[in-house]
Amino acid sequence: MKPELEIITEGQRWVAINKPAGIGVEKHFDHDTVEKRALEQFRRPGASKLPYVGIVHRLDRPVSGVLLLARNKSTLVALNKSFAERMVSKTYHALVKDTPDQESGRLRHYLLRDKYGRKAIAARRPLPNAKESLLDYKVLEQRESGCLLEIKPITGRFHQIRVQLAAAGWPILGDSLYGSDQVFQPDCIALHAQKLEFPDPLSGKMISAEVDPPTWGES
Repeated sequence: MKPELEIITEGQRWVAINKPAGIGVEKHFDHDTVEKRALEQFRRPGASKLPYVGIVHRLDRPVSGVLLLARNKSTLVALNKSFAERMVSKTYHALVKDTPDQESGRLRHYLLRDKYGRKAIAARRPLPNAKESLLDYKVLEQRESGCLLEIKPITGRFHQIRVQLAAAGWPILGDSLYGSDQVFQPDCIALHAQKLEFPDPLSGKMISAEVDPPTWGES
């Protein structure tokens, strides 16, 4: 039996959990994933039918932090609509090797996937089929192991934060896929989904789900 998912907060039809780094989100064969753990954890004792677990959004396997799950189909549809209409605010923490020249700023790139679909490629000018990608960053503190950044993505693209920070010259620690040469924790990169703010599908009230990031080196 795998460890239970840590529940941060929950409503009548949704639950926000703290995804551990090193596991995927969607069920995949017999692999350890958030969906597989949730199906076991939320199953009622003695029930023959599996519970509904809707994957509202995704975090990459080596990334930790706030992940939102729907408990029925209509809630999944409503939450997906909120994400599509940019009614959701996301905040990440990232530890990078080098310190930006400016304390805060905005990154704009145009992203494509490589021919294998496994990696994003960032360009500074529009290219055919490339999607504009925007994020805001702010330097939080300098640590012995690197510079801690707060990241607020404005768009939601495949590997967006990872590739945009790398393209700016600040690869995330442990992210060898995007140029980091730093030895880091197994199956983990220094990227954490710290806060998610979204409208409750029933009440419309804004919900804030937040979880502190790992230590990642001394202050």
